[in-house]
Amino acid sequence: MTPELAGYRRETSMDVLLADAPQHVPVELIRDLDIYAIQAIDPDIHTAWRKLQSESPALIYSRCNGGHWIPMRAHVIERVLSDSETFINGGAWVPPNPPDALPLIPIQSDGALHRAYRSLIMPYLVGKPLLRAVDSARTLAIALIDQIADQGACDFAVDFAQHLPIQVFLSLVDLPSTDRLYLAELAEVVRMPDEKVRMEAFGKMYAYVAGYVDERIANPGSDMISAIANGTIQGRPLTRDEIIGECTQVLVGGLDTVASMMGFIAAHLATNAPLRQRLCAEPHLIEKRVDEIIRRFGVAGPARQAVADVKIDGILIKSGDPIFVATALHGLDDSRWSDPMTIDLDRTASGPDYQTFGSGPHRCPGAALARSEIILFLEEWLKRIPDFSLVPAKPMVTASGSVNGVLSLPLEWQV
Repeated sequence: MTPELAGYRRETSMDVLLADAPQHVPVELIRDLDIYAIQAIDPDIHTAWRKLQSESPALIYSRCNGGHWIPMRAHVIERVLSDSETFINGGAWVPPNPPDALPLIPIQSDGALHRAYRSLIMPYLVGKPLLRAVDSARTLAIALIDQIADQGACDFAVDFAQHLPIQVFLSLVDLPSTDRLYLAELAEVVRMPDEKVRMEAFGKMYAYVAGYVDERIANPGSDMISAIANGTIQGRPLTRDEIIGECTQVLVGGLDTVASMMGFIAAHLATNAPLRQRLCAEPHLIEKRVDEIIRRFGVAGPARQAVADVKIDGILIKSGDPIFVATALHGLDDSRWSDPMTIDLDRTASGPDYQTFGSGPHRCPGAALARSEIILFLEEWLKRIPDFSLVPAKPMVTASGSVNGVLSLPLEWQV
């Protein structure tokens, strides 16, 4: 991590400025819960979220980070994510970005405009482009694992997870692989609560993107950035701000989420020998039951804003109220899943019901690619390194925010 970004993390919420809760929020629902310090409750962020969930009502209001609602139970998450007319994305971020910040497109747009923006990137995430990306990812995964298998140890986050999905993504947008480390650091913007630091990181990402946008406008290729830079929506070309905003969001979405999910899965397998051994013995279960694994390790926390007064479980959410949706809580809810902390390869109620990738019109456009990368990571890693464990003297380092992340995961095994 570069020195200028090194100070963005915070371990506790003691220094967080607390907003006054709106008058319509019942006092018993108010919490001082900092979404950027969940790891201070438990380094295993999913365990921390589960603890909070078990102690909370279905909907709480946090006074941290400008003040916002947090749905704590699956049925509330489903309601918020599925009702895109009442709970919009436009401009939503926790804490709020400055009013003059470029919108991140398509995530911070809605309705027909959102569909138009999304249409520019979807052709690269389905069909033949998806298959080519998956083949490339498998080849790279094998090479990365072969490089470290004989070493008996690695930092999984640094040596594997920060390479595989990022390199595949860079191929989709035709950016140089030598920029990977720089972009990975900027992608930490999703875990930066401080507005100044966050906007400085966004500014660097905007500047990085702008250079390639100009290049692809002058000399378009067959990549995703070229499609955005030269695309049209609703019968008009995109503005420069729209182009940079969409390309930046594509970078943010592609650089971190899958890498973090891989880290949480690897850490879990390192401490769960029976599950690991069964996947090794029955590798067909990896693809067949990958949704159950993904269900357990939600990482994204999208923001929404209510645009109408609405009641959920008798609780009034007023127009203008911001909402932070920790998708991990859906997969951890014992009212939705039996024994939710356990990955049950025989569980029948899984599949599209989980909300790890969201739902409705804003469901993650890269979900199919992410799912495929998780499958091939498990298949190729467990073939080559079937038995591995955590390193007691070097604990996992995690961070929370708009995306829960694994920053460091030392593993070891016998060679």
